[in-house]
Amino acid sequence: MIRMPHNFEGVTFRIGGEDQLSQALAAHPCRPFSEETIALLSRFSACLREDTRTREWPDVMSLAFWCRQASLRQQQGAFTGTQHQTGRGLAFHIAPSNVAVNFAYSLVAGLLTGNANIVRLPSKPFVQVEIICDAWRRCLAEFPSQQHRVILVNYGHESQITDYFSGLCQARLIWGGDQTIAAIRRSPIPPRAIDIAFADRYSFSVINADAWLEAKNKARVLEDFYNDTLLTDQQACSASKLVVWSGNRVSQARAMFWEMYTDWLQDKYTLVAANVVKNLTHFCQDAALSSGTHLVNPHENMVFRVELDHPDAEKLITHHQAGYFYEYVAQSLDDIAPLCGEKCQTVTTFGIAPEDIYSFMSQEHPRGVDRFVPLGQSMQFSLLWDGYDLVSYLTRHVQVIS
Repeated sequence: MIRMPHNFEGVTFRIGGEDQLSQALAAHPCRPFSEETIALLSRFSACLREDTRTREWPDVMSLAFWCRQASLRQQQGAFTGTQHQTGRGLAFHIAPSNVAVNFAYSLVAGLLTGNANIVRLPSKPFVQVEIICDAWRRCLAEFPSQQHRVILVNYGHESQITDYFSGLCQARLIWGGDQTIAAIRRSPIPPRAIDIAFADRYSFSVINADAWLEAKNKARVLEDFYNDTLLTDQQACSASKLVVWSGNRVSQARAMFWEMYTDWLQDKYTLVAANVVKNLTHFCQDAALSSGTHLVNPHENMVFRVELDHPDAEKLITHHQAGYFYEYVAQSLDDIAPLCGEKCQTVTTFGIAPEDIYSFMSQEHPRGVDRFVPLGQSMQFSLLWDGYDLVSYLTRHVQVIS
């Protein structure tokens, strides 16, 4: 049995323990989308849905929905692997500290691709993390043979712990931004192990003004926008920092949208006084560093709106606020090209025709943008994420030539 070194007292095992870690190191990987894994995740989904707290958190509800058997079968149907494809072995996941459920999707990807998994949980306390951990405890009690594949831990910034886990893995997934990636990469991995790094990215929305004005269920659109943005306080890479307006009736649409959104937020979003001060300070820095930056609503604290005369990707790169929205009025979809550099991850759209997106991509060939998705779906996880085909990266192919 392989044991944890005794000098790693800083590790707290939330799910699993030293025995499960030893078993994970000795176990053989599975095939992607194995029946055992689908059964495990389907039961995990049920455990989430049986918890009454889950209904209070849209991100946890989305996770439960994603892990239903029907959803997993859909993912399996898109899998075009070979008979001799298998997981890499042990995957070590470093979750971002400021997004509640990201760690769970990373774990699910590791499981579906046939790996055992060690996941470092977010350092911030999230109710969602507790709900998910409770569901895994109930689920794994029914699947003793799979317990070594789900090991969830908490620890601080002790590099020796990261060194240890990194030295065990065949794949390491680093979420959390450029500085985190640089720090984690100081811990070496085995020569044949791979690193998958999810760097700092930004996202924005494109809303057609006429489509918004004609929308019959505006409350649903507002909820979708909230789930894409303030549900994570705009801290997720997929959360929009900028709204690009297109169409003919932009002034009317903007006024109506933000007034309704601010009213809708009153009983959904808790305004933090410190964030108000930070937003005002950030705007002052914005205005001092560049012209063409205008505060739209100086007397409103719930949503801080800043209009730009021209699209500026650099502002989105340095945006780390909560409730701070840039706005830009575009004459055509081509105007978003300067925003679509390497750091751009997701563009959420409302009222934008798919053929216009295809035309933009074929003409501009942007260096960035991994996804165009409808408003409300920026947090919807996919096994193709940040441009990585996770099934391909987290498995290995055995070539058989006859």
